[in-house]
Amino acid sequence: MSIGFLHGRIATALVLFTLITGVYGLVEYFRKKPVSPNYWGVIIVGNLLALVQSALGAWMALNGARPERTVHIVYGIVAVLWIPIIQFISRSRSGRDETLVCALVSLFEWLIALRAFATA
Repeated sequence: MSIGFLHGRIATALVLFTLITGVYGLVEYFRKKPVSPNYWGVIIVGNLLALVQSALGAWMALNGARPERTVHIVYGIVAVLWIPIIQFISRSRSGRDETLVCALVSLFEWLIALRAFATA
């Protein structure tokens, strides 16, 4: 199994994972729930998935592989910033508002993952 194959499969998983995370967050927001430890756990797992994806991409780049479009690398960098973006936007929010921020950032990450997938 090649690194490129793993990079592609994790990309697919990341697209699905971020979509599910965003939709789950919206459901929790409309149920008027604050961010639960379980939801934070899901976000952390997603961010770890993005970190592994980026590490594989960096390994491939160091070994001579290049994406068709350079912007693919920018999408990879943004993908690993999932938790820092949430922390930055929600620093003065709590409860239900923080849940909405987590959901919207997760959906933003979904769009980034989709775009990265399309530019590979």
